[in-house]
Amino acid sequence: MRDLNIKWRLSRSGDHMSRARHIGGGFSLEFGVTTNHFLVEGSSPAASESDFSFLLHTRHSHISSKMKETEQSLPLLEDEELNSSKPLERRKSLFSQLSGQPKSVLALGIYALLITALALFQSLPNRKLVGPYSPAGPYMQFEEEKAEPDKHVIYSDPPSPEVDKAWDDLVRPIYFSAAQEEVKSSNEDPDDTVTLLDMEGYLGTIGVYHGLHCMRRIYWHLHEEKYFANRTAEARSVEIVHARHCLGVIVRDLMCNPDTALYTFGYYPDKDPIPRLKSGATRQCLKWDPFHEWATKRAPGYYPRLQAPANLLDKKDTKMEFETEDIRVGS
Repeated sequence: MRDLNIKWRLSRSGDHMSRARHIGGGFSLEFGVTTNHFLVEGSSPAASESDFSFLLHTRHSHISSKMKETEQSLPLLEDEELNSSKPLERRKSLFSQLSGQPKSVLALGIYALLITALALFQSLPNRKLVGPYSPAGPYMQFEEEKAEPDKHVIYSDPPSPEVDKAWDDLVRPIYFSAAQEEVKSSNEDPDDTVTLLDMEGYLGTIGVYHGLHCMRRIYWHLHEEKYFANRTAEARSVEIVHARHCLGVIVRDLMCNPDTALYTFGYYPDKDPIPRLKSGATRQCLKWDPFHEWATKRAPGYYPRLQAPANLLDKKDTKMEFETEDIRVGS
């Protein structure tokens, strides 16, 4: 974790400093109080790279009118405490020291502490998802990984039984058994949603698996001689329409959750006549294995038996039970 340094200053003439510093596991906090007006400023290079700064300038004319012409700063401790020969008596708690100060100063101190807490939270590793509702939210954790453009993955290898199995394992949770509250929390009407017959819940999918399903279909089109060998011209045209739909899904997904790591280009003339992509950057990635394990446990399988939505069950011409489309390898 990067060092996190947040500081702010309350001062009329720069005599007193208030600051909070968090470095590694240590934390220290010091306060100073001012008179006529105070200036608050701060910055934080947080580990999440979300830098922020703030500036607040407030005047206290009701305080300055009571001050001497020399505008001496109020001490943090009372005079009798400063003159005390008993050190322990001077070590009062932060709140007892500030209890006699103007409410605006106390409010400012609380505000500064809140800013510190926010910055510290931003610096925590493995933060869970914060954003729109998703049933996956509690199971999503993130980690930094190197952005390696040439890292090998089996999913791009030429067709083989091993590649087909890898894709099958990856896309297996394409369907998801959603609870009624999960459907409602996603702004959907359960009465308008297909239900599962062999397990409790509604038929759904987690977005990433829709995208992975689409990636696999595009992979199939790269090797049509294997996966679409026996299709008629009409069937092939239908598959092209599906592939175009999938391409749109992938583009939208990438634009919604973009990889913003910096990639550069190197030149290695002894290996390649053109510049090659490279990167020493890191990027934030989902911890895939625990997420995938959770999604797999909630999957009803490739071919769940389904029932029409509740609001259609009373219609005579509605098919009551049906199965999902055939998404087997080579289908």
